[in-house]
Amino acid sequence: MRPFKLICSLLMIILLLTACVGTANDLSMQIVPPKITDISIGGTWEVVDVLNQSSFTDEDQQWLGKPILFSSQYGVIADYFIKDISYQVKRVNADEYLLYHYKAFPEGYHFSEEEIEVITIMDQDVLFAEILREHGEHLILKINNDSFILKMVSQEVDEELLKQRQQENSLTELVENNPQSTLLRTGVFIGLRQDIEENQGEIESHLYRTLWIASENKDLYSFLETENIFFPRRKGFWKMEVNRVLEGNRIEDLLVSNNILSKEAYYSLDNITHQSLLQPSKLEVIYRKINYISNDYVSIEEKVFQQYKEEKVLQREGLHILAIDSLPNIRRINILDLLGSSGLEAIETGTKKILEQNNENNLLLQQNLGENFGLERRFGHWFLKGRVNFYEDDQLKTSDYNINLIPPSELVFYDDLSIPWTSVKDRVPATHDLYTSPNKDIALVVTKDEIMVFSIKGRNLQLEPLERIPLKDGEVVIMTEWATGLYVESWQRTFENYVFENYLDD
Repeated sequence: MRPFKLICSLLMIILLLTACVGTANDLSMQIVPPKITDISIGGTWEVVDVLNQSSFTDEDQQWLGKPILFSSQYGVIADYFIKDISYQVKRVNADEYLLYHYKAFPEGYHFSEEEIEVITIMDQDVLFAEILREHGEHLILKINNDSFILKMVSQEVDEELLKQRQQENSLTELVENNPQSTLLRTGVFIGLRQDIEENQGEIESHLYRTLWIASENKDLYSFLETENIFFPRRKGFWKMEVNRVLEGNRIEDLLVSNNILSKEAYYSLDNITHQSLLQPSKLEVIYRKINYISNDYVSIEEKVFQQYKEEKVLQREGLHILAIDSLPNIRRINILDLLGSSGLEAIETGTKKILEQNNENNLLLQQNLGENFGLERRFGHWFLKGRVNFYEDDQLKTSDYNINLIPPSELVFYDDLSIPWTSVKDRVPATHDLYTSPNKDIALVVTKDEIMVFSIKGRNLQLEPLERIPLKDGEVVIMTEWATGLYVESWQRTFENYVFENYLDD
C-alpha cells in the first residue's frame, strides 16, 4: 500500500505543478513566498532588553544576553535551534499590527513609524516567531506573547555557536526518537462538534468545543478545554465560532474566525434565539455545520430551506470547502483550484454515475458542481466526497459519491496512522475513528461515547488507556492539530493564557 500511496502522491504533485489556475484576488489561492536566501537580518544578535513577558513564571532575566543567529539555512533563538528556516517579509500598518498583537507588548506601547517591516520566521513552514524593524540598529523579537529588544553583535554568524546548537539539536532528536526518552513530547488540539436535535428530532443547531491534551514519555500531564474551535495557523492562534443571525427575512449560520490576539473580532455578530412571533411569515433559512477544519480551510455542510410559517421546504444541500481568510464571506473553493483537471473530471464522472443510477430523465439542479464537495472521515483517514442535487418527479433528491483522489497537503496536512486500523478495530470493536501522533507515541481511539487515549508500543496499543474523555451526545471529531517537541510547551502556554483570560472574563 505504501508504494501505491507514494506513487499517487507524486502524481498529485505533478498535477498541481502543471495546473495554471487561480485568481489574483482570491485569498485562498495566494502564492506562497519563496525562501529568502539573502536576508537583511543575517548575522549574530543579542537580547538586550525585555519589552513584555506574559508567561506565568518569572522568566524575564533568562532571555537577557541570549544569542540570536540568522542565516539562510539555520536559525538560533535563545535555546531554540531552527534547522529548516525560511523567512517571509512584508510591510504593515503599525497601529493595525498592535491591534492584533497587543498582548505581546506593554500597555500603551506605540511604534514610532506609521509602517513597520515584519519578518516572519518559519520552522518547517510553521510560524515560529516574528522580527519587527522600524529604523536604527535595534530589532524587536516577538515570540508567542513575549517581545524582546535585539542588538546586533556582528554581521557574521557565530559559526562555533551555530555548530554547538546543531550538535545539541541532533542529540535531542536522537533522544526524542527513543521510546524510553523522558523528552518525548506530544500535544494535540481536538476540535469537537455536537449536533443538537430540535423540533421532533430534526438537527438544527451545533455546539463546538476544543480539547488540549499533552504527554511526555507517553504519560499525560495536561488536559484543557474551551468553547468553540481554537486552532493554530501560520499567522498565530485563531478561534472560530458559528453564529446564527436573523437579518430581514433570512436566518443564517455564519462562520466567524479571528486571531486570538486581536482586540476586536473581524466580524462581530450576536446569536439569536427563537423569535417565532417576530419572524416574517416567509423566511430563507441557511444551516451550516463544520465537518473538518485545518490551518487554512474549513469543510462545511450547508442546507438551504424556504420556510412558510411552520413548514420548511428543502431547496438545496451542499458540501463546500471555504478559505478561512475569506470568512465570514462564503467564498467556495473550486476543486479545480485544489486538484486541477483531475479533480473536475472526478466530479463530472461521479455526477454522471449518480444520475444514471437513479433516472436518466432526472433534472440536475443548476449549481457549480466543482464547488459541491467536501471531506468526510472513514477508517481513520480523511476522504474527499462529492454531492449532487437533482429533481426526480418534482422532488429534490441528494446523493453523495466518493472522489477517489488523495486530499492535497494544503487541505489535509497530517493523516497517517502508525498502527493498523484493523488491529485497533479488533482490539476495541466500538471504534468509530482513530488518530495517531506524528511521534508514534499516543493514539486517540474514538467511540460513540468517549475518546480513549492510549500509549503506543511498536504497532500496538498498550493494554489500558491513559485517559477516557467522555463525549457528549451526538459529538464527533472535526479537527486534530498535533504539536511535537518544543512546540508542545509553546502551544500549551498560549492555550493556558487564552483559557485563563476567558475564564476571568466570564
